[in-house]
Amino acid sequence: METAKIRVIIVDDHQMVREGMRQLLGFEKDIEVVAVFGSGSECLEQIDENLPDVIFMDIRMPGISGIETTRLLCQKYPTIKVIMLTAHDEVQYVTDAISAGAKGYVLKKVRQEELIKIIRDVVDNKSFLDPDLTGSLFNKLKHKKSPLKGEENQNLTKRELEVLQYMVDGSTDEEIAKLLFISKYTVRSHIRNIFQKFNATSKTQVVSKAIGRGIVREREVKQ
Repeated sequence: METAKIRVIIVDDHQMVREGMRQLLGFEKDIEVVAVFGSGSECLEQIDENLPDVIFMDIRMPGISGIETTRLLCQKYPTIKVIMLTAHDEVQYVTDAISAGAKGYVLKKVRQEELIKIIRDVVDNKSFLDPDLTGSLFNKLKHKKSPLKGEENQNLTKRELEVLQYMVDGSTDEEIAKLLFISKYTVRSHIRNIFQKFNATSKTQVVSKAIGRGIVREREVKQ
């Protein structure tokens, strides 16, 4: 009986990267590229038609970011293994990706033979962090200050934290609803709860307190 191939999806906004990866992986007898997408939203919309074992995900793409796409995918499809494949080596991206559910973080300068091994290892429930990032990640965690008791997340739910981050990003209620695949009325309900927990009367107050307490961070949003 023929062994089932590892089904792979590639998500990257650069066509050369997508096609280069497709060609590279096409030489492996146990790996099959079932789809390539140019954006996170395209992947989310069509994932049910091409359910993979592994997804290679870029971070910076138009619209929804690779990290937010990963978060949504891992929530709905916990068996899919997401590997971030990116040129970005900032530690914050690494920690955000891991928090979102990524099983691997690989820099695009990775060698072909190592990339193939990473796919197989991740399918076997192993995790991978690019060796060039381990030192800087260790140093960040070593020097990270512990938050004051009771201020870790202001007792926010996971969904409220997601809404709060998009508020910090400057997204409108309608944009948040679209990004999280929920109604704008649900978004506004979450925002009311956030206001109460922060004892705030405006989004400006909430954002200021959230950033000041380190609950969320300001991040560059690619348009």
